[in-house]
Amino acid sequence: MANFPGNAWQDLKKELMEKWHELTENDLDSTRGNSNSIVDLLEKKVGMRIEEASERFAEIASRYHLYDEPEDEKPTAIKPEQERVMELKPDRTNRPDINPKH
Repeated sequence: MANFPGNAWQDLKKELMEKWHELTENDLDSTRGNSNSIVDLLEKKVGMRIEEASERFAEIASRYHLYDEPEDEKPTAIKPEQERVMELKPDRTNRPDINPKH
């Protein structure tokens, strides 16, 4: 099943069924959210050329931030290199110009 954030899959199915009345919820569920399967469905049930179906679906799906396959690697947080700071603290005990005696 494709990864959809939140209710994106339900929203996408609803939009596809409103745009193409030939599509049913069962048709779309049978694709398991795979974009290639949805494009094939548009070609077969709606009668679109595969190129047109692909373009039209991509246009709609782009609004839903869909991903067909889970990412192989989990994103890792990039750790910034720890900045090395050299603090200069003068030794005030042995400096007469800093600690003048009264």
